[in-house]
Amino acid sequence: MKTNTQSQSHHPYLKRVATAIVGIPPLAALIYYGTPFHFWLLITACILLGIREFYQILDQADIHSSTPLGLILGLLVSLAFWQGASLLPLVVVLTVMATFVSFLFHFNNPSTIIARLCGTMAGVFTIAWLMGYLIWIRGLAQGKALIFYLLLVVWAGDTSAFYTGTLLGKHPLSPLVSPKKTIEGSVGALVGSVLVSVVAHFTFLPSLSLGNSIILGLVLNIFAQVGDLSESMLKRGAGIKDSGNLFPGHGGILDRIDSLIFAAPALFYYLYYLSNCLSIKAIIQ
Repeated sequence: MKTNTQSQSHHPYLKRVATAIVGIPPLAALIYYGTPFHFWLLITACILLGIREFYQILDQADIHSSTPLGLILGLLVSLAFWQGASLLPLVVVLTVMATFVSFLFHFNNPSTIIARLCGTMAGVFTIAWLMGYLIWIRGLAQGKALIFYLLLVVWAGDTSAFYTGTLLGKHPLSPLVSPKKTIEGSVGALVGSVLVSVVAHFTFLPSLSLGNSIILGLVLNIFAQVGDLSESMLKRGAGIKDSGNLFPGHGGILDRIDSLIFAAPALFYYLYYLSNCLSIKAIIQ
């Protein structure tokens, strides 16, 4: 017979599993059957929710950014990624200038203006700009396969880190940022991502060579772990556990996409700058 303590300890885990079971099939169906426009709508929704949560984290640290302005600018960044690279420089200029102008008209506390202004721009660039690369990846020749590949590699790393850390973890990875993360869990994450990347090469993404699949597995997991630790650093600074409560047992949208935020640009630029490799050309042409 299970005690109340045991039941409570399993409760968060069961909520995480239930949320994943309910949420993953619709997400997979949208990516596979949806058009690039549908995918853009999904990413835009994630961007706006992520910016909102980013500012909520800053609020807990007594840095009160301009949420309406950040959401408008985040939408503009997403639109720029949808329309192509030509609009991005203009959007960067608009983001910086609009933020300064907005705070000029709401200059009421000189002692906090720098933190508030920088916090507003940080939310736009960190969430909207980095997530925008998912839109570009979806637009590549094998965009659907690459999106699935990215998700699988990142999630495999997260899952491997959890179980490896739980079973073998003894040495803290970054105790001030995330006390529960261990070096053993980090190594397990690398192994899990590489294995799934290699499996992808032999199954649904053969145009990605075996060598590149191994390298990409390592690269993407490293960037994913940095993204995860970066969000943990922000939450630690704000004194909170989760970025939100959108997903029962999982936290907020940032708790689910923090790894992807850093891994998506890494995947895009790996494919872009190493297109001299024939196996990569088959993907990006």
